[in-house]
Amino acid sequence: MAGIGFRLDRIAREEGLGGIAHATFQGAVISSGPWLITACAIFLLQGWTRSVMQPADHVIVQTSLVYAFGISTVVTAPLAMIATRMASDRFYLGERDAIPSILMVAMVLAVIAALIAGNILFGLAAAMRPDQFLLATAILTLFAQIWIASPFLHATSRHGPIFLAYVSGIAMAALSLAIVRPTTPSVVLATIAAGLVVTLTLLITAIREDFPGSPGWRLDWIGRTPGVVALGVAGLANALAIWIDKWLLWWAPGSIQAVGALRVNPINDQASFLGLLTMIPGLTLILVTTETRFDRAFTELMVQCTGTANWRRIEKARRKVGSTIRLDLRLLVVQQAILAGFCWVLAPEIVRLLDLNARGIFGFRLTAVGAVFHLVVIQMSIILSYYDLSGRIVAVWGSFLVASAIGTWLLRDMGFAGFGFGYLAGAVTGASLAVALVAQATGNLTYLLFVGNNPAVVGNARFWP
Repeated sequence: MAGIGFRLDRIAREEGLGGIAHATFQGAVISSGPWLITACAIFLLQGWTRSVMQPADHVIVQTSLVYAFGISTVVTAPLAMIATRMASDRFYLGERDAIPSILMVAMVLAVIAALIAGNILFGLAAAMRPDQFLLATAILTLFAQIWIASPFLHATSRHGPIFLAYVSGIAMAALSLAIVRPTTPSVVLATIAAGLVVTLTLLITAIREDFPGSPGWRLDWIGRTPGVVALGVAGLANALAIWIDKWLLWWAPGSIQAVGALRVNPINDQASFLGLLTMIPGLTLILVTTETRFDRAFTELMVQCTGTANWRRIEKARRKVGSTIRLDLRLLVVQQAILAGFCWVLAPEIVRLLDLNARGIFGFRLTAVGAVFHLVVIQMSIILSYYDLSGRIVAVWGSFLVASAIGTWLLRDMGFAGFGFGYLAGAVTGASLAVALVAQATGNLTYLLFVGNNPAVVGNARFWP
């Protein structure tokens, strides 16, 4: 992603105010475009189903989508992390013919995981009718494949096809719903599934244009990817950290039994989802500015280490890496804190304009504040990945997950007044640990590069150097 940032940074510097606006808009589209349009589509769909369907049918559709969306991100997170890293390694080495095979294996494994999850959720727990069960499971499976396929287009910086695929799928589903105006859950779910098929087909088509090689069933690349288990665990902990508080609140006061044994908490679900959208400016800043500047500083350090520089020049480059981290961290926190402050003050008006339940104000406010620290965790995790310290990334997201779960569980009986607190507690814990680990690693970076984390010295079996 740093390569994308370099281009956007050049646009911002060379084209004046128009270039800044262009780079900011393009950065937002690349970092959060699919997420943003998906969020808008879900909000619109929720209002539409509530207006044209019976309450019980509306609940079936919304519950199916919430579970399919959430569970698919979790079951595919480790696969996506591992597959993306493996594909990036092969792409860097010029082995483009290996990428279709990596994609195929990842998507097959994602289908298996999604089918198992769908049978447990929609078959056993929800006890849905056969047609609804099949459609809900199909939606979960399609979501899982989309989460696997999308990152592969980032490898060639082809972000337009990703955005086009999402827009086309949503537009097709929206047009079909507007024309047919179905009132039964099965038809609505079938329409949504058809839209997801369009999105997935366009993504796969674009990938095949870039990587036309014939796929084959090969798993030997896993052994050639250092830290593959840690990568998978980090991806899983990342996804669980985001969802754990929502899941626990599905069993807290204010939640409802939606379909069979499946439960939801409509007030917190809407508020937390809206609060997470406030991360978009921060994600754009990371893409356009902070990661790009860090990449330049770290590259300079590596040039000094691999050249003929003496110890003084290496240490000067290392100190520049540290100062860049501090500057970018301060910039990110200040920008996002200002946005969180606006959201805190304007929360009642935002909730009113979006026609949400007023009791969600608490959850929205605390989630917006937690997003500040969540972005710090993301930025520090990027730095730790540059340092190739996968064990520390696992520790950061694991602490986020545990603290969020404990905070949510302790305050679950407070009702809507406690919504968002667990997420905030997890984000603060994860950010604190991440900053401490990055500071320690940066201060010791010269030793890590030459000895402590050097594969030629300690091999690829390292986990926590």
